[in-house]
Amino acid sequence: MEINWYYYSDTNTPPGEIEEILTRKNYSLKSVLRLEDLHQHIIQNDKAVLFIKAITIYNVYDLCQEISVMYPHVYIVLIAPDNMENIKKAMHVGASDLLRTTYEFEDLLKVVVQAEKYMIHRAKKENTYSMNLGKKDCRVISICSTKGGAGRTTMTVNLAATFAKQGKKVAVIDSDLQFGDIAMYFDLKPKRTIYEWVKEGYGYDHYSIDQYMVKHDCGVYVLAAPPRPEFFEIIKEEHIKAAIEESKKLFDVILIDTSAYLSEVHLSCLKKSDEILLLSSNDLPTLRNSKLYIDTMESLNLKGQTKLILNREGKIKTLEPKKVEEVLSVSIFASIPGQENIVNPSVNQGTPFVLTNVKTPVAKAIFTLADRLFIDDGDGEKVKKKSKRKFSLRK
Repeated sequence: MEINWYYYSDTNTPPGEIEEILTRKNYSLKSVLRLEDLHQHIIQNDKAVLFIKAITIYNVYDLCQEISVMYPHVYIVLIAPDNMENIKKAMHVGASDLLRTTYEFEDLLKVVVQAEKYMIHRAKKENTYSMNLGKKDCRVISICSTKGGAGRTTMTVNLAATFAKQGKKVAVIDSDLQFGDIAMYFDLKPKRTIYEWVKEGYGYDHYSIDQYMVKHDCGVYVLAAPPRPEFFEIIKEEHIKAAIEESKKLFDVILIDTSAYLSEVHLSCLKKSDEILLLSSNDLPTLRNSKLYIDTMESLNLKGQTKLILNREGKIKTLEPKKVEEVLSVSIFASIPGQENIVNPSVNQGTPFVLTNVKTPVAKAIFTLADRLFIDDGDGEKVKKKSKRKFSLRK
């Protein structure tokens, strides 16, 4: 595949080993001295990789941002001193990669190989891309909790795998933008995340959002959280809304793994959702916070979409389910038993337990929950029949 490689430095600093390594790989490097010439070159080539050396006439970060906005197709490698502040600046202004000014040959080789793989991958996606009509029946489901460790991500992963087993086309959006780990729960290592989509694909029709997702073997597509916590700052409320709307054109079900705290991004996810699954347990501190969450949903006119899931039932013996319903003033939509001997190995192995332990009570409870989420309101007989199961779904 033809890739156009460019090097720009307004101090006339030679590219040195960059040109040497590209020559070894049978590529040619074009060194550009004038900014006007650089624009002429990259505007004409949709497969361009650009090295920008730290410069004196222009602010290197301002220049990088200008180019990334004007030419989102360009893969930009910024050459700058290696420290955390520079890394943060580089990613904020749209750099695709950062190369230390004191780089070793191995570092340069890794950067070149990564750029090469990226361009090849993007070309394959563009060749197979086709326009998709919006799916009118797409369901958006947010999974929420009031604290970390409540089982939110485990629920999201296993519900997604269950829907995929049912033949639905499923996407998971990780909206925990700082510490989301949906990809890890699927044992996936995404090369592109929501960060790359915001930087490159947002607002451009020819960059479909599924190009920035990674697919699990079970058929679930994952739009992963940014690779570094500090990258979350560029992802705004409007980006999340657009990501959901774009995904609705492609998928039957969209599951959103939210953060444990309320934010503009979190609220945007909830407002776009058909169902909001609130995970709670029957200990008093969690119930108190769940009550506050439900009251907040009511103030936002979202209580009708909110469904209470009693997670890990039986693990902590405090309040009976009926008492929980009285405390929260809502009915329990579903109860999921606590089976750490099944759940913990599943998380550590990166494999949903609904795929590997289908006959366990916890897996059966997830199957039942998935069924009920897609039962029509008028199908009373089906709901009644399912309510007789051991791990029942209470009306």
